[in-house]
Amino acid sequence: MKYILILLFATLTVTGCSSKKQPVEKADKFAFDTSAVKTTPSAEPNKSVLLEYKLKKGKEYKYRLTTITRSTQTIKADTTMVQDVIQTLTYITDLKPVDVDKEGVMEISITFTNIKLVAEANGNHFLYESGVTKDSSEILKYADYESMINNPFTIRVNKDGELLEIFRTDRMLTNLLDIQGYSDSLNSAQKKELKNNLIEGVLKPLIFQIFRKLPTHKVAKDSTWEFKQSASRFMVFIMQNTNIYRFKFLANFGNDEVVQIVDGMKTEISGGNTFTEKGVTYKFDKPKTEANGMMFFNITEGYVQKAKRHTRLSIFFTMDANTPTLKQKGSKKAVIDNTYILELL
Repeated sequence: MKYILILLFATLTVTGCSSKKQPVEKADKFAFDTSAVKTTPSAEPNKSVLLEYKLKKGKEYKYRLTTITRSTQTIKADTTMVQDVIQTLTYITDLKPVDVDKEGVMEISITFTNIKLVAEANGNHFLYESGVTKDSSEILKYADYESMINNPFTIRVNKDGELLEIFRTDRMLTNLLDIQGYSDSLNSAQKKELKNNLIEGVLKPLIFQIFRKLPTHKVAKDSTWEFKQSASRFMVFIMQNTNIYRFKFLANFGNDEVVQIVDGMKTEISGGNTFTEKGVTYKFDKPKTEANGMMFFNITEGYVQKAKRHTRLSIFFTMDANTPTLKQKGSKKAVIDNTYILELL
């Protein structure tokens, strides 16, 4: 398992009339805040607006991305086993646009400056903190996270939040292979596969938290829109998810205007529910999915100010083995809850 990090800073203050400096209580850089953005009513709450990303070349932006995962699995066969895992994974992320073309396509350098993982699994505790975890065996255990620290990569994203490209990930991959001791033992095809796994399985999901896809037309209060995701295979099923969004309100945030957007998801599931392999028959219930969230989008500055999203996936299947060497029945139930919190720092 893998887990994340805490960075503390101390400030000094002068109290009363004394010149003696007293330390202020240390602040936890990784302490997330799920409260709503504090806004004031807009003078034009019903006006139409265009949602666009407008990050400025040369300016630096910092986000805290927190993912809280709770997974409960129950396996029944001759005995019953229950596994309960909860983990909090936090990334402190720096973004620096290095180019913005006339069409609004942004080339952005992204650096993970700090990562912290805290987890508990059936009473066992796990901790990783970049820059703090030093033991070589622990570094190896959390190599995926360690390799990401201070190794910038680059993305191209358009003003509608569509991710066009991820590149310059070689330093991250090289660092991972060095930590794992595989630098000279993998061929080019294996390295290419690892690079693709890094981009698709790790980096893209994180980037999608910062850059949500936006409508290309103007929207106003109570406007709705949706984006259909690519169909994907999950167990024996084909799942087609569609994200649904609603413009809830327009408000002021200091001197800026922000829009609160709420979202949900509908899922279409198709395909058969049984699978047989080597004399073992598996029968699956259709998975149950839930998703909801909210986002404050700063239309003045052109970025996500704050966002929170929750997803739940529930699965259940039975297993019936009837072979000369194995006669057994069993079942597995799993519920996975994820909460994603994004904060501009």
